Amino acid sequence: MLLDANVLYSRALRDWICLSALRCADNMFRIRWSEDILSEWMYNYRRKNPHLSDQSVGGMRRRLEAAFPSAMVTGYAVDPQTSAVKDKNDAHVHAAALAAGVDIVVSANVKDFSEDPDDLDYEVWTPDDFLCLVDDSSPSAVQKVLSEQLEYWRAKRPGSVPDLPLALEDANAAQFADRIRCHLKHFALNGLY
Repeated sequence: MLLDANVLYSRALRDWICLSALRCADNMFRIRWSEDILSEWMYNYRRKNPHLSDQSVGGMRRRLEAAFPSAMVTGYAVDPQTSAVKDKNDAHVHAAALAAGVDIVVSANVKDFSEDPDDLDYEVWTPDDFLCLVDDSSPSAVQKVLSEQLEYWRAKRPGSVPDLPLALEDANAAQFADRIRCHLKHFALNGLY
């Protein structure tokens, strides 16, 4: 599964997808990205946050690369004439997906990819749909991530209750946010939250 830069840009999406990859049994999915994807993410993040330190911006990238040491896709050639993407600036995403041999590309810009399935050797999923697939396939992994997220945010902001579903809704993952609400109700009923 290849992550597009727009998915990495969102902290909520990045955290949920990456933590789920680490918690799913039997390596249910393997995260991949390219230097171009990481560079696009870092460029846009830095432009939006010019005041942040290298530790804040570059540190995110270094932590992700350490957590997923085999995620980097290399050795691909970009075909600027490809019909697989409507936005020629995304031709690198298509090239990396082909080089990695992934089955799924997760992108917030599904509309930027060809609507003709014959143009693509992979499926393009929204982050919301992909996270729902993860929840369908491994709800226990999602519950582990939810527990970790609650613990993290409680430690970071003592006395406050994190609104994880709202963060997901803000990241255009409303279906998955509803599922997290259901998991939270389950946690509350069982004294886990």
